[in-house]
Amino acid sequence: MPINIATIVRKLTPTARWRRDIDAQTRRFVCIGLVVIIHIASGASAAGNSNGVGIWHSTADIAAVAEAFLMQRLGKTSQDTAVRAGMLDGRLKLAACSAPLEGFLRPSAKIGPKTIVGIRCNGSKPWKIYVPVDVVVRTEVWVARQPLPKGHLLTKEDLTADVRDVSRMTAGYVSDPNTLIGQRLRSSVLAGRILTLKLIEANNVVMRGQTVTLVVSGSGLQIRMTGKALMDGALNQRIRVENLTSGRIVEGIVRSRELVEVLMPSARDSAGNNSHLAPKVSAAVADTTN
Repeated sequence: MPINIATIVRKLTPTARWRRDIDAQTRRFVCIGLVVIIHIASGASAAGNSNGVGIWHSTADIAAVAEAFLMQRLGKTSQDTAVRAGMLDGRLKLAACSAPLEGFLRPSAKIGPKTIVGIRCNGSKPWKIYVPVDVVVRTEVWVARQPLPKGHLLTKEDLTADVRDVSRMTAGYVSDPNTLIGQRLRSSVLAGRILTLKLIEANNVVMRGQTVTLVVSGSGLQIRMTGKALMDGALNQRIRVENLTSGRIVEGIVRSRELVEVLMPSARDSAGNNSHLAPKVSAAVADTTN
C-alpha cells in the first residue's frame, strides 16, 4: 500500500502544536516566577531602608560618636585639643541601630593620648564595639633657636616659642622661658628641639661651705648678717644657710653670688616650694564613670 505523505503530516502536526503550547506555557510560568522574586526582594530592601538607614551601621557614624563622646568628657572646646578615632574595618558588619548610639569608658579607664572608647547600641539588635581614639594636645613650648653645645648657659636669645603636639611627651615641657634662662645644658641640642627640665641643670652661683650675706627684710627695715651656705644653690633657688652669729640654720633664696634672702614666715608661705620649676606636662585625666 503506498504511503500518503499528507496524512502523516496531518497526524504529526497536532503533536508538534501541543509541544509548542507546552513550551510557551513553561516560559510564561518562569517569567511570572522571576517577577514575583524581584518584587519580594524589592519589598525587603524597601523595608530595610524604611528608617533611612541601611542594613549595616555606618562605621563613619560609629567613629563620629566616639570622637564626640570623648571631646565632651574632656570638656575641651579649644582648637588646641583634638580627637581622632582610629580607622575601623570597612568590612565590619553591625546591624543598623534603631536607637541613638551611646559612648562609654570601661571602669578605671583613663583618658590619655590613646584612649579606648566603647560604643553600644541599645536598639532592637543590640551590639557593642571598642574604638581607639587619639587625643592630640597642641600648646606653646620653648625650643632651641639654634644648635647649642653641652654646658651652654641659656639666654633669652637662645630660645624661641613654637606650638607643638605635647600629647606623648613624658619628659615634660617648659611654658615659662624664665625657668630656662640662666640654666646650663646637660647635653648638646639641635635647633628646634623642645627644651625640657631633663635637658638642663641648675647653674649654681653659691657653693656649699661658701660664706654669704644673709638679708632679712621687713617693716621697712633690712638686717644683714654673715652666714655659711650648707648646700649649692642657683639663682632663685631655696637653700639652707647657717647663721654664723646665732648658729641657727635658716632657709633663704639665692639672689646673687653673695646674697641670700632669708624668708620670713609669711614670705615662705607665699613662696611655696618652687612650684614654678615643676615640669609642666600634659597629664592624663582620670575618668572612671561609664
